Amino acid sequence: MNAPTSAQFSFQSFRHDALAVVMVGWPLILNNLFNIGVNVSDTLMIGRLGATQLAALSIGSSLWIGSFLAGLGVIMALGPTVSQHYGARRLLEIGRDTRQAVWLALILSVLVILLINHLSAPLLWLGIEADVVELAQGYLRGLSIGVPGCYLYHVMRQMNEGIGRTIPIMVVMGVSLVVNVAVTWCLVFGAFGLPALGVLGSGLGNGISYWVMFALITVHVSRSPVYHAFQLWRRIEWPDLAALKRLMSLGGPIGLSLLMQAGLFTTLALLMGTLGKTYAAAHQIALNYAGLVFMVPLGLAFGTAVLVGQHIGAGNPQHARRIGITGIVLCGSVAASVGLLTFFSAHWIAHAYTSDAAVAALATSLLGISAILQTGDGTQSAAAGALRGMKDTRMPMLINGVIYWGIGFVLSWGLGIHFGFGAYGIWAGLATALCVAAVVLTWRFRVVIARHVSAWEARPRL
Repeated sequence: MNAPTSAQFSFQSFRHDALAVVMVGWPLILNNLFNIGVNVSDTLMIGRLGATQLAALSIGSSLWIGSFLAGLGVIMALGPTVSQHYGARRLLEIGRDTRQAVWLALILSVLVILLINHLSAPLLWLGIEADVVELAQGYLRGLSIGVPGCYLYHVMRQMNEGIGRTIPIMVVMGVSLVVNVAVTWCLVFGAFGLPALGVLGSGLGNGISYWVMFALITVHVSRSPVYHAFQLWRRIEWPDLAALKRLMSLGGPIGLSLLMQAGLFTTLALLMGTLGKTYAAAHQIALNYAGLVFMVPLGLAFGTAVLVGQHIGAGNPQHARRIGITGIVLCGSVAASVGLLTFFSAHWIAHAYTSDAAVAALATSLLGISAILQTGDGTQSAAAGALRGMKDTRMPMLINGVIYWGIGFVLSWGLGIHFGFGAYGIWAGLATALCVAAVVLTWRFRVVIARHVSAWEARPRL
């Protein structure tokens, strides 16, 4: 069957484009599930040690994710840059921009390591219990050994995503999941004569696995003939300020956008910590599971970003528009379906994480609210991915800032703390913010892609 024309919207075109998104996205879905599987396994292991350790993991991992995502957003500039180079067949430019992104990764690693190793004082100032703070800081110090490996791996990942080669990413993450679970189990519980390090062992296990990920993806890229045309490592290349500035101008807004979103999640985790250990532990369970199921629409959103970028680079904005709309509808539908399953399975999910009756009861209620959150989060991730594929990052950053903090934080703090609804109010505010983001970012995509199509239609004909 022939592919539908670029401007045609129909059931046939939706099926064709949805299949294209799935073909690029399914390895990323598995990759994301493997990735979040590390967090799930950490939570299940630490959950056996008690509420104090689980609360420390909740706070420590939230602080790491916020710090990590800010740097990752800068590196994510490489993805749409490579996809547009690939669509336009500028293959040598792919190698050049990848080499420059390596320098960005190293610079970001130093900054993040310095940050996450000096967070005890702010946590104590917020009123979080001292034993929880000590364990959370230990987790971050153990994890910090792997920060450079983590960011260097993501440079290789973004390059692979940009050219649509997502299976190697999936395989690397699958192997690293097995390594991470095995190493972390030994370090947390003290297997094979190793000391039982608890939460610190979880951080060390993650740090080690990041270097394993980077080593595996580097070996693959070095040996596969697919990458030879890019001449990735033809020579040592010192930092090019013009190239770094170009990547930063695109990736900086992505990083700030992710930081604002992750910062909201981190702040809410800290608010939960001020309510007590039970609240922090229940929040960790609900957020951990919501993150797990979010990996499905997120993988499809990454696939949407890749295809939109490639079609924009190839000078075909009409097909980019069709792909973008298909991706948004597909991700929203999948997220809504998963949300329904979460709502009706919340009791069993919570008890799979913990045997603490009070923690499980609160987590069950939060998982019910997360069903709404999941729908908004899945849809907004696809819209953001489609915009990223067009290198539209500054306005989405401003939109996210207003929504996450002007709506999400204000509602969460107001309902949860000021009006005394506690955990339920905090999660209601978060769910509202993500649903609003889904609507506004989808509207933004329609506006920006319409400009691309109008410019294409107005181009001079030979």
